[in-house]
Amino acid sequence: MNKIFLVIQREYATRVRKVSFWVLTILVPILIAALYSVPIILATRPLEHAHVLVVDDTGIFQHQFRSSRDITYHDAGSLEYAKRQLAEVDSMDAIVYIPARETTIPTDAFLYYRTDAPSMTVQGNVDSQLQEILRNRILLDVHGISADDYQLLTSTRIQLRTKDIETGRDGFLGIKVAVGLILGLLVFIAIISFGSQVMRGVMEEKGSRIVEIIVCSVKPFQLMMGKVVGIGLVGLTQFALWILLSGIAVGALQATHSDLFSQAQPEQITQIATKGSDATAQMEAAMQATPVPELMQGLASIDFGVLLAAFLFYFVFGYLLYATLFAAVGALVDTETDSQQFTLPLTVPLILVVLLLPAMINQPSGSLSVWLSMIPFTSPAAMLLRIPFGVPVWQVVLSALLLLATFPLCIWLAARIYRSGILRYGQKTTWRDILRFF
Repeated sequence: MNKIFLVIQREYATRVRKVSFWVLTILVPILIAALYSVPIILATRPLEHAHVLVVDDTGIFQHQFRSSRDITYHDAGSLEYAKRQLAEVDSMDAIVYIPARETTIPTDAFLYYRTDAPSMTVQGNVDSQLQEILRNRILLDVHGISADDYQLLTSTRIQLRTKDIETGRDGFLGIKVAVGLILGLLVFIAIISFGSQVMRGVMEEKGSRIVEIIVCSVKPFQLMMGKVVGIGLVGLTQFALWILLSGIAVGALQATHSDLFSQAQPEQITQIATKGSDATAQMEAAMQATPVPELMQGLASIDFGVLLAAFLFYFVFGYLLYATLFAAVGALVDTETDSQQFTLPLTVPLILVVLLLPAMINQPSGSLSVWLSMIPFTSPAAMLLRIPFGVPVWQVVLSALLLLATFPLCIWLAARIYRSGILRYGQKTTWRDILRFF
């Protein structure tokens, strides 16, 4: 056992001391903080103000465009006058021209610009206002419905909420899907990444012939387990640092830019329509209510203690399951090209889970999801996808027991292959050779 600890210490210290380990450890939290803050900063920063001239030959859109904080609309009498203004006045950015057609309803409009094309914000605002103005005109002329009445009709909605009938908790299925996807894909990437590190480490030692010296004092099984556990601890260390540093980075951003993040809180708009004056009163009360973001409610409904425990269990034993097999492959081959024919069958179960993600998301408690979360080679990713939705205890226990029962079998299998192949040089390994090792 002492020799295994020495190998673990060597593998851990060797990789933790690498500059690449610390660069990646520091870079990922920065990227997470950037992904969290950059969209908010871009969404709340003021845009460059635009001035747009409106030329309407139909009479429908005259004086109907509404200016905003970012765009000011100016009515122009004719297209020739608007073109002169666009050419001579630097502050003018574009012209909206609606030509008159033989039909009552115009079928097209043009957005003219000089040199620099208008921003997507300007184009989107012009397009949406064109559609809205034309729609309101048709509704009023044909159906006698005013713009305010139409706004009331379209903004009145009923919210469908999923609830667990036993616990009374809201479902928040969309948020749980996102959390499950992140956890499942994270375990998939981690197992493949760190398992490949084990395989490459074995191949490097084998290629440099240093393994011949090591096996003189350490048994092949001890060497394999020390390498697998050491690299696994490196992965756990990196995950722990990512969580810690990401929390610090995001917390620091929120503390230093609290006003910016408060502007980005989503508002809860729940329109309640009944009859008469009650509708207005209820709508105003709903608008004045303190907004509670659905994202925060959804995250609060998830038991992160159970989620963290499940993540650690399935990552650790899923990694150990695959890493021992990756170590065996590394002992059999000498080049990356030769390793591909053996690593592909190993990773097919995890790849299958990724391919079946849409079906699993559609029915987290369906038979397909249940079976994938029970099979030891697919359960590390499949079960973590299901955990946020709530999984019966007996399924979690059975899945964990099957994974624990398969782990020693894989160690025995990998140890036999590792012991027989670690000193093979210059020989192309086939599946027949692997069977002969047993």
